[in-house]
Amino acid sequence: MPAEGTLTLHVGENEVGRGRIKTQPGKFSIAGEGLNIGKDGAEPVSDDYPGQAPWPFTGGTIQRATVDVSGEPFVDLAAEARMALLRD
Repeated sequence: MPAEGTLTLHVGENEVGRGRIKTQPGKFSIAGEGLNIGKDGAEPVSDDYPGQAPWPFTGGTIQRATVDVSGEPFVDLAAEARMALLRD
């Protein structure tokens, strides 16, 4: 069941972007494709990427990246009920 939330992008202390996102359920792994900073090693986020993976970040220096998952998680009760009915 996907989770929804708000993604906020900051450059320094300045918010430069914000939008609603929906995640794809799956196993989270810092060692795998779960979280990448400075490259995109699997599915591109845009068809604009030239060449082949991995696509490194270019044109600047990443000083710090913070992932904040605080707050209440989104729970889709209707989807959970559907999944419960599908179980044997």
